[in-house]
Amino acid sequence: MKTLRNTLGAMTQGMVVIFALGFLATAAAQQRSDFETVKSFQTKYKAIREAIKEAKTVQDCAEISANIDELMKEYAPDTTLLNKALYPDKYDDQISEVRVELRLAQDKLGLIETQVARIADLEMQVRTLSGKVDSLSAENDKLMASLDVMSKAMEKNKEVIDSLNKVISRLREGLRARDAAIFALVDSMFMQYGNNIQGLSDRQKNMLLGKVERHNVVASILQSAEQNMKFLETTQLTGKDLVQMLREQHRFSSYWKGLGPRLANLYVNRRERTKQVAAVDTAIAQWGRKADSTLWSGLNNEFKSATISIAPFNSGDEFVSSLGSYLDTQGGDINAPDADKAARLNRFLNDVWNPSIGTQWLPMLVDEGIVTKNQQAQLQSKLAAWEAAARPSHTVLYIVIIIVLALLALYFFMRRRKKPQQPQQTPQK
Repeated sequence: MKTLRNTLGAMTQGMVVIFALGFLATAAAQQRSDFETVKSFQTKYKAIREAIKEAKTVQDCAEISANIDELMKEYAPDTTLLNKALYPDKYDDQISEVRVELRLAQDKLGLIETQVARIADLEMQVRTLSGKVDSLSAENDKLMASLDVMSKAMEKNKEVIDSLNKVISRLREGLRARDAAIFALVDSMFMQYGNNIQGLSDRQKNMLLGKVERHNVVASILQSAEQNMKFLETTQLTGKDLVQMLREQHRFSSYWKGLGPRLANLYVNRRERTKQVAAVDTAIAQWGRKADSTLWSGLNNEFKSATISIAPFNSGDEFVSSLGSYLDTQGGDINAPDADKAARLNRFLNDVWNPSIGTQWLPMLVDEGIVTKNQQAQLQSKLAAWEAAARPSHTVLYIVIIIVLALLALYFFMRRRKKPQQPQQTPQK
């Protein structure tokens, strides 16, 4: 029993020692954390004050204003700690102090507060969108990895197929959202400097270039183009999804055509950066070719899966020509029995035209400028001619019925006229 008490006492003492050591370690870590928080605030605060002294342009002041906003937001939860550490100064007082210093600097430079505020708002948008791009990129990377794993593991397992479809849907939306965020980021960034990039001073160009590189603009655009292309290669999109992906590629390419030259102008005399811009050109062009080939492959498969035999096509004009020839052939087949012609027409309408080609593909191809409205009208006219041939008009039958009815009416009318009249009897007196 004594041995047990000694053992329990030793264990208790050991637990107390461990608890005490743990408490001291936690307290020391907390103390270090508080110290680092105060030191970090002071370092950033000092950097802002130095930046105010060096400010020369409206962009400088706007970026400083955004930095002050971020400083206030970041350290607001530590107000009590900072008030104690900075005594007799206070956290709120120091924030107000740098705002006043910035305003005085702006007045000295002859800058209008509203102009600075507008550009500061754009700078905050840049930072917010940059974080959004990073977050979406990380999420898309995870989804892309899941897509690879699930695509390799998929056989005929319904659960895996359903999960894969959900990943594809999320990834498609994620890629689209990141593309939109990148474009919005760049717009907000360049709007701070106006449209005349060539007219900027060297200092302003360097500031803009620094932002472009700090937020990984070119690298993000390159990654987007490459991942969009990989998404097309990995998945099997059909119909509306394929056309939507082609639309995204066209929008992306159009935006880059406007942005690329502006970046190239910034990257003058920077060979490595110029190569990076050229790499984006190449990636977007490859993505465009892949999107086009995938689109036409998908549209060809719409006819193949329905066993509709039309000549293969790889462009809008070839599609119109192939489908037009098929419609002409079907509509001009005068030797086939009416029942066969009607059956072929119904199968074409029910299996291909009404579910997808005429209602989804063709209108979207017209919207994208791949097929013209005149070409669309030509195809619809050819289909109408086939319908007329397969379903003859009943006009002749109507005429025959009308003639028969007219003859019957005439017959009864003439018969009534020829009927002898009964002599009238004279009343007797």
